[in-house]
Amino acid sequence: MVEGRSGEVIDGRFELVERLGSGGMGTVWRARDLVLHREVAVKQVTPPAPDLAPGGAGASGVLRERVLREARALARISNPHVVTVHHVVEDGESSFPWLVMELVPGGSLADLLDQGTRMEPREGARIGRQVLAALRTAHAAGICHRDVKPANVLLRPDGTAVLTDFGIAALQRTDPALATGASAALTATGELIGTPEYIAPERIRGKDDDPASDLWSLGITLYVCMEGHSPMRRPTALATMAAVLDGEIPPPVRAGALAPVLI
Repeated sequence: MVEGRSGEVIDGRFELVERLGSGGMGTVWRARDLVLHREVAVKQVTPPAPDLAPGGAGASGVLRERVLREARALARISNPHVVTVHHVVEDGESSFPWLVMELVPGGSLADLLDQGTRMEPREGARIGRQVLAALRTAHAAGICHRDVKPANVLLRPDGTAVLTDFGIAALQRTDPALATGASAALTATGELIGTPEYIAPERIRGKDDDPASDLWSLGITLYVCMEGHSPMRRPTALATMAAVLDGEIPPPVRAGALAPVLI
């Protein structure tokens, strides 16, 4: 797959300006919409491993379906604390789509942690309520996010929280338009995807579409933001998941009145 480059114009309309970050599902760019003269975020989907390259055993179709599922999930949710999707660019079934979204320029909770910033309880409660509102709206629409973590909570310049990256969301089978065919198969393969220290115990045990798992992940996210470290993190992914299943969460020392919500 050819990586995007600064100055490249996607679909004759979206000019890539600056790479904002990369993750397991692709690279996010700041781009310029040449038609509406506004800045947007453009996600270039990339395979997470060489064996998932286009043409490899149907992997291209799986990744294509994942990004389309993310777009459909986002389009289904109307909430000020969920990132807005504008457009999907497709170059054919043998390629990976581009997802055009609202640009949230304020960075993420993970960026604050990387800078050594710890959140005060009042701020944690405010952010928590906003992400909770986003999750409630998603759950009401039959969507479990499955990857709530600091990197997926963006902050607008005014400090408003915005939940993003629904690329591994589980779409409950209440809507035939969203939960049939390849989309349903993506949540039924037994594959555990997500960030180990934020994965809820029930997901590790195989109950992958329980909305409560998102709330567990939100609680760990807020714990990390206030304490400055993860109570679940271990040297390996397997050890981390074992800690999630059987370990005890140390009582937070900086959470104040918010402590009972986090443990």
